[in-house]
Amino acid sequence: MRAGEDMKCLRSFIVVICSIVCLQQSFVADLSPGKWNPAEKTKIEQLEMSPFAPEARTVEGRSALISNTSSPIAVHAGIEALKQGGNAADAAATVALTHITTALGSYISYAGIAQILYYEAKSGKIYSIGAGWNSYRGEDDPKSIPSADLAFLNGQKAAGGAEGRKTLVPGFMAGMEAMHKRFGRLPFSQLFQPAVWYAEHGVAISPLLSSYFEMQGKFLSRTGEGREFINQSGSASRKIGDRFVQLELAKTLRQVAQKGSAYMYSGDWGTKFVEAVKREGGKATLEDMKNYQPLWEEPLSTTFAGNSIFVPGKSNEAGHQVLEALNLAEELKLDRAGLYWKDASVFSVLTRILQFVAIGPHLTPEVVEYQNRNKLTFSSDERITKAYARAMAPMIQGGQTEGTVPQNPRHTAAVVVIDRWGNVAAIVHSINSGPWGSTGIVVGGIPISDAAGFQQLRLAAVKPGNRIPDDMAPTIVLRETKPILATVSVGSSEVFETTRILLGMLGNETDCLSILAAPPLLYNFEAPQAGETYTWKRQLIPEGAYNLQFRKDLEAFGVKVEQVPKARLWSIKGTTAFGAIDVKSSVRKSAEYPEVTDFVEAY
Repeated sequence: MRAGEDMKCLRSFIVVICSIVCLQQSFVADLSPGKWNPAEKTKIEQLEMSPFAPEARTVEGRSALISNTSSPIAVHAGIEALKQGGNAADAAATVALTHITTALGSYISYAGIAQILYYEAKSGKIYSIGAGWNSYRGEDDPKSIPSADLAFLNGQKAAGGAEGRKTLVPGFMAGMEAMHKRFGRLPFSQLFQPAVWYAEHGVAISPLLSSYFEMQGKFLSRTGEGREFINQSGSASRKIGDRFVQLELAKTLRQVAQKGSAYMYSGDWGTKFVEAVKREGGKATLEDMKNYQPLWEEPLSTTFAGNSIFVPGKSNEAGHQVLEALNLAEELKLDRAGLYWKDASVFSVLTRILQFVAIGPHLTPEVVEYQNRNKLTFSSDERITKAYARAMAPMIQGGQTEGTVPQNPRHTAAVVVIDRWGNVAAIVHSINSGPWGSTGIVVGGIPISDAAGFQQLRLAAVKPGNRIPDDMAPTIVLRETKPILATVSVGSSEVFETTRILLGMLGNETDCLSILAAPPLLYNFEAPQAGETYTWKRQLIPEGAYNLQFRKDLEAFGVKVEQVPKARLWSIKGTTAFGAIDVKSSVRKSAEYPEVTDFVEAY
C-alpha cells in the first residue's frame, strides 16, 4: 500500500516537473531577424528607408497592436515577441532596443532616458517608471557647463571644451530592465536578439540618417572613437543605401543581454563611461553609476470627457502640463466646441491654453497679482486640479503672463503596445539632444549625449547627484476601469500634440485619421518679440495650412501668427504613436499618417 502511494506521488511529481519544463519552453523565443519571413523582412527594410508611413490608413487587430515612431523594423521585432508568447512589456522593450540600433543611436540611445506607463490587466493598475537623467555628485557648478549644440532646433552653437561636463548618468537600460522584471514574460536576454542581429548584419543608411551624418558628423570626428563609429559603413562618404555595421555595439548589447543592465552601471561599460567622461573634463564617478535607480511613482490623473487620463508621476513636468491643459479645455468647454482647425475662436482659446501651460510651475508676477486680487492660493501640485482650472480660466480668456523659457529640446521615439491579455505599454525614450549629441564621446559603440549642455538651470535647482525632472509624457486613458487609448507624442511640441489628439478623439469624438490630418499645433520656444509675453506671443502655424480668411479671423481674436516653412517645421512639430481599444468589440486600432504618425502592425 505504501509503495503504491509512493508511486502515485512520484507520478504527480513528474507531471508537475514536465508542466514546468513545458511552460518554460513555451516562453523560449527566437526573435532573430534571420528567422523572419524573408518577404516580410525585405518589405519592412524597404519601408525603413523613409521616416514616415507611405500612406494614410487605419490598422486593426483582434489580438495585439504596436505603434512606433520611425522604425518598421522595430515594430515587426515587437510583433514577433508578441507572437512568440511575450506580452506588452516584452514587446515594448524589444521595439525600443531594436529601434536604437536601426536609428544608429542618433536621436535615441542606449545611454539615453525613458519614461514608461504600464497598464497591468490582471491588477487593473497603471504604473509609472521614470528612467531620466541623474546628475553627478561632483558637479557643483552646473551653470558653468558649456552649452550643447542645438542648431537643429534654435540655432544655438556648441561651446567647446570640457565635453564630459555635458554628459549625465543615463537611465534607459535600467528603465527597460525594471519594466521587464516587474511585468515581462520572455527572458530579458531574448529581447536583444533583433537589435544584436541588425548591429552585426548592418542597417542600410537612409536619406534621413545620411543627413544626420552631414549635420553632426563633425562632432563625432573630434575623437578617435567617434571617427571609428562614423566609419562603420566601410566608406568615408557613407552613401545612402550603404550598410552601417555596429560590431562594437553588438558586443556591448550581448554583455547587457547576458549580465543585465548592471553591465552599464557597475560593470565594464560603466567603468569605461566614467573614464571617457573624466578624460573629457567631466565629473562622473563609478559611484554615480552604481547608485542609479529607476523611479517608481504613482501616476497622476484627471478626468476628461467622462474618461480618466493618466500620465507619469509628480516628478514629470510634461504630464502636469497635459492634465492642466485638458482641465482648462474642459472648463472652457472646448470639448463641446468646434474643431480648432475649422473654428478660429476655438484655435484662439486652445493655443492660449497651451502657451499658458508651457510655462510650467513658474509663478510669474501677473499670475501672483491675479491670484492675490482674487484671493487664490495654489501649490504647484494643484495645477492639475479642476479647482485650479476654474480659478484660472478667466485669466486665460483675458490676461497675459510672463515667464521663463522652458528648457525642453526633445529628440525622441515613442512606442505603444497593446497585447492579447489587455496589457498596455506606453513608452517614450530619447537622447534628449541633437543626433548623437556634440560630445564626440563613444563608449562601447554607444555615442554619448550632451544633454547637460542645455539643462544648466535644471541642474542648479537639484542637489548634485539627484534626478533631473523628466519632461516626456505618455498617457493611458481608462473608461471606468478598462483602457481605451494610449498615446505617446515626441518632439518639441509633444504636449501640444498630445493635447490635440486627446481633445479630438475623446472630447470632439472625431475619427483618428481626421485628427491626424489636421494641422499640428506648434510650440513657439523663441523669446517674445516686442509687445509679447511668453504665454501670449505669436502662434506658429505650418505654412499654407490655413487660408487667408482663417488667418484674418485669428487676428480678429488677437492671435498673431507666423507661418513656418516646411524645412523648419520638422524641428518643432510633434509626432504621435497611439493605440485604441474598442470597448464593445475589443478590437485594437491605430493609424498611420505620413509625417504625423509612423508605423503600425496588428494581428
